[in-house]
Parts: sequence; C-alpha cells; structure tokens
Amino acid sequence: WSPDGTRIAFRSAREAAGNIYQMLANGAGSAERLIASDQNMAPTSWSRDGRFLLYMSNDPQTNADLWVVPMVGDRTPSVFLKTPFREAYGAFSPDGRWVAYHSNESGRNEIYVRPFVPPGETGTTAVAGQWQISTAGGVHAVWRPDGKELYYLNPAGEMMAAPIAAVGDALEPGAPVVLFPTHIVGGGSDTQGGWQYDVAPDGRFLINMELDDAAAAPITLIQNWNPEAKK
Repeated sequence: WSPDGTRIAFRSAREAAGNIYQMLANGAGSAERLIASDQNMAPTSWSRDGRFLLYMSNDPQTNADLWVVPMVGDRTPSVFLKTPFREAYGAFSPDGRWVAYHSNESGRNEIYVRPFVPPGETGTTAVAGQWQISTAGGVHAVWRPDGKELYYLNPAGEMMAAPIAAVGDALEPGAPVVLFPTHIVGGGSDTQGGWQYDVAPDGRFLINMELDDAAAAPITLIQNWNPEAKK
C-alpha cells in the first residue's frame, strides 16, 4: 500500500516473469507498469513519505538483490544492495532512515539493517554500516510503527522482537526476545511467498496461520440477530 492508502504496488506476470505495477486502491482505471525486466521482481516496502519503493529482484547470478525506484520524478531504478548472497524483503523504517532485510551471507538467514540514502540527492553523504539484529537466524523483518523495535520470525516460527535505538548515524540494537509462538504459514522459512504477517499502527499483529489438520474450522451462524435490541 502507498502511505496514504490510495494506491497498491504489486507484481504481475501479465507481460513477463514478474514486472511491477501500481494502480488505484479503489479499482478505478488500469494498472500502470512501473518497472519492466526479464527477472522476477516483487515490491516489498513503500517509504512513509511516498517517495520511494523498495523491491527485490531475483537474479540467477546473485540470487536476490534489493533495488529502489523513485515514485516521483524520474523513475529510474537503482541498486540498494547487491552482493553474491541473497538479500530479501527490504522494509523501510518509519522515519525512512533505515532498511531492514534478511540475508544468508553468514550461511543462514539473519536480519540486518543498513542506512538508506536517497539515490541522486545532492549534498547527501552516504553513511556506511550494517548491523545484525537477529542472533540465531531470522526472516521477514517488520518495524514497530514507532521504529523503536524490529519484529521478525526465528527458524522455529516464533515471533521475535529486538529493540532498536538510533544514535546519530549508528544503530544500537538490543537483545532479541521471543514474543510468542506462532503457527504462521511457512514457519520460520523464506520459501512461502513472502511476509505472512504484518503489524497495525496500534501494534496489533495480523498473522496468516495454518490450521491443525486434525481440527475442523468452526463456522458459527447467528440467526435473527438484532444489534439494536442489545443496547
């Protein structure tokens, strides 16, 4: 979703393996193609000021990389992070200064954060640095709405939280803690089609969960319900 809720960015294979489009959230008009490529791409995060869209591009030579495209003016994509490893599912911090993502550069997926410097801005000095947030594996980072904590899934599918403090141009991540176990689709893996959870502005979690195969999902029907009569 765009920050103002009026547009949706998405991947579609209507013309190629996975180009990126945007369209109005109310369904009016037709989809506008933002990025065309012969690679499989997917949008992952829209900056809160609406100026930039992060996306991941699956390159057979480098596995997966993170790119950014301006959503105003010249929409020329530029590389945010490209290495021989898999960098996936980048997420802008609420203030737009940082990008969280997971990478397998250590041999397993871990959560990292890097500074974000808007491409092409004159007078802006690139800030170097990378901070590892997870300590025992992690995928699919989501920022707390105030930016003071980073959520992610550990390999067991438990929801983790790590405090984040920005000190000047550096980060001081705290020790991650387990919030609660989940039955999230895909568990703690990176193979089930991306994020299977999100965090609302009021801090509540929305999680796509797997049901126990042995249990039937109940459906309750209330007949002749009159809400006015309950007042």
